[in-house]
Amino acid sequence: CISILPVHLQTPERVRVAVETSGMSAVGRGGVPKSLLTPEVYVRCAAHSRESLMMIPWAERSPEVCLMAKTLYPDWVRNHPEFVPESVHNQDSVYTLNSLMESLTGEKFSYRQMTDFYNGKPLNVKRMETPDGVQKDKSVKFDKETGKFSFSDIRQERKRGLKM
Repeated sequence: CISILPVHLQTPERVRVAVETSGMSAVGRGGVPKSLLTPEVYVRCAAHSRESLMMIPWAERSPEVCLMAKTLYPDWVRNHPEFVPESVHNQDSVYTLNSLMESLTGEKFSYRQMTDFYNGKPLNVKRMETPDGVQKDKSVKFDKETGKFSFSDIRQERKRGLKM
């Protein structure tokens, strides 16, 4: 438990290793400075185990924590909708974008795919329903400032055959 270390020996790296190893039980008992308990720490706690996820304080259940939970434990989150705070359901975030993309494409996405997409990295989709019709085999980019999607064709890499 990292909380038994003197505060001057508690570092972001040690906290990261502790939560990857032991989840919320490593930091949930107090004794760890709030400055080291970043949103990323709570995402790692959610990734550790379902038990660790359930120990995350209500105030720390960010859209990213809830997305990690939905990605790793979809049945549990569906059966316990009270886990996700109303504020996460009602704000434009990576969590709500994931739900929207799943409904528009019929695909499931990983935590990393969705966080990268939310932060501006293009996402390749086979099919996506839009108000203008269905987009097929497109690279989609999301602008979180405007909340709009832009589409481009997926680049097809041509393979050259060997000539003998």
